[in-house]
Parts: sequence; C-alpha cells; structure tokens
Amino acid sequence: MKYQSQKIAYWFFAAAMVLFSLQIVYGFIMGFAHVGLDVLHDWIPFNTARAVHTNLLVVWLLCGFMGSAYYIIPEEVDRELEWPWLAWLQYFSLLAVGVAAIGCYHFNIWEGRKFWKSHAHSIIWWLSMC
Repeated sequence: MKYQSQKIAYWFFAAAMVLFSLQIVYGFIMGFAHVGLDVLHDWIPFNTARAVHTNLLVVWLLCGFMGSAYYIIPEEVDRELEWPWLAWLQYFSLLAVGVAAIGCYHFNIWEGRKFWKSHAHSIIWWLSMC
C-alpha cells in the first residue's frame, strides 16, 4: 500500500467478509427451515432470520463500499487522509450499531419493524444500557 491510511480499508473489507459469511449462515438457516429442518426455531425464528439476513446484505455492501472509498481516495488525491480517526469512528460506530440491531432482533425488542415504537420495556432497556 502506498499510503498508511489505506490500511483502514483492510478492516472495512474484513468486516464486510465476516458480515457476508453471517448472511450466508442465516440464508442456510432459512433454507433449512423452508424444507422442514427447523431445529433452530426455538433460538432463531424464521422472521428474525429473515430480518437479520436482509439487514446483513445492506450492511456488508455499505461496509465494502466504505472500505473501497478509503482505499481509493488517498491514491486519487496523492496524500494521506486528513483525519483517519474519523474513519475509525465510522468503522466502530458501524459495528456497534450492527451488533445492537442484530441483538435487538434476536431479543425481539423491535420485532422487525423499521421504526422504533415507544414500548415500556424498550425504554427501560435503553435506559439500562446508558
């Protein structure tokens, strides 16, 4: 690599590959459930697997595009990134939000809805996390 700040792209690509692998695992879980081999239904219901599978698709694609941007931009402008700490902040916030979303799907906090509705148990959970 020509520039030191391009190493940030490696972490985005590695996260994208892990997320892609998880998407394949959730796809297999849904495929097995579809043919009647639903042994994981007690832990991972079909609607949860579908929501996680779809969201993983979006997140690993975004992660890959962000990594490619952090790889290409220093070469195009012929200098290092000005503030690489912002790239790390973006990386860790992306991972934190992704883990929180998958956790909330599995613990049935948002129940697969796009928008968060004000439920008492959700508010208590968020306050306990702060």
